[in-house]
Amino acid sequence: MPLFLVSLFSLALTGFLPADEITADHFANAAAYSRSHGGEALRVEQNGHAAYEDYAPGFSASTPHKIYSGTKIFVAVTALIAMQDGLLTLDEPASKTLTEWQGDRRRTITLNQLLSHTSGLDPDGDLINPAHDQMAAAVKVRLIDPPGARFHYGAVGYQAFGEILRRKLRPLDRSVEGYMKDKLFEPLDIDIADWKHDDAGNPLLHAGLSLSAREWAKFGEFIIRNDIPGQENQLIGNEPLSLLFTGHKANPAYGIGFWLNRPPPVPRLQRISELQPAIDGNQLYPGGPKDLVASIGTGKQRLYIIPSLNLVVVRFAYQTAFSDGDFLSRLLTGRPHPDAHSH
Repeated sequence: MPLFLVSLFSLALTGFLPADEITADHFANAAAYSRSHGGEALRVEQNGHAAYEDYAPGFSASTPHKIYSGTKIFVAVTALIAMQDGLLTLDEPASKTLTEWQGDRRRTITLNQLLSHTSGLDPDGDLINPAHDQMAAAVKVRLIDPPGARFHYGAVGYQAFGEILRRKLRPLDRSVEGYMKDKLFEPLDIDIADWKHDDAGNPLLHAGLSLSAREWAKFGEFIIRNDIPGQENQLIGNEPLSLLFTGHKANPAYGIGFWLNRPPPVPRLQRISELQPAIDGNQLYPGGPKDLVASIGTGKQRLYIIPSLNLVVVRFAYQTAFSDGDFLSRLLTGRPHPDAHSH
């Protein structure tokens, strides 16, 4: 077992069900819960193969669906690829490229802080109007907290990172979208059904992708299997991949692009927009595997990854009450979670 998976496996709680004791009945229990809470598609992959699928009428493994903020994990991995290509480091100040920030308090914001929503930039900055060049608009957003001090979930950090990457790629005559397709989507054979753009032609990096359940699951399998020794065409190494799953002081439950199975900050975040309607006011799955990570999109879109159990789970839905902890408990143990509450 590669070092990355060993280190994640060691984090999983002792006494948790081994993967071979998670049955089809567990999956069916979770599927029934998902359907009764607005679920439209469920795909479970175990050891790299489809283990269970459940689709509402009109849906299949190949039906595209908006994943909204699920887009962020693709940008997070692209940042690691750009780091390997020598274009950037996550610890570098954004102002190294965004020279507009060199004369004010934004000068110390790092790329890591942009991608972890801890930059201190106003999450309600004017990025909603699609007529804007949203990457350029993000550069104009004001600071409302010292960099690193607080977690503010929103679009601005990812759009600002997009502007940084755009400027770094300009001398190479490459676009951000082209770079991501060449370096990430094509090597992983992930077909994009749709990618929303602003009116300036820029892809929305915070929430623009539509994928099928099968295609989103491919990315989950990549996260689990990227570091298997001898694998050809390895995209990124073990050490940088772990950066995505490292929490931050401002929010231990969020790494870079991914939600982690950790308690939220103390005191808890007050605004739903800061926490994202993702976690039951506590954490993804209290008592569940500590190596569980999730990509979460508006409307209860989910990509769950549990490396210690070699499990990847995709859920598509329309917005309704739903508990991550209850769903995952049913999936892994066959029982509802005693402390879960739907939100």
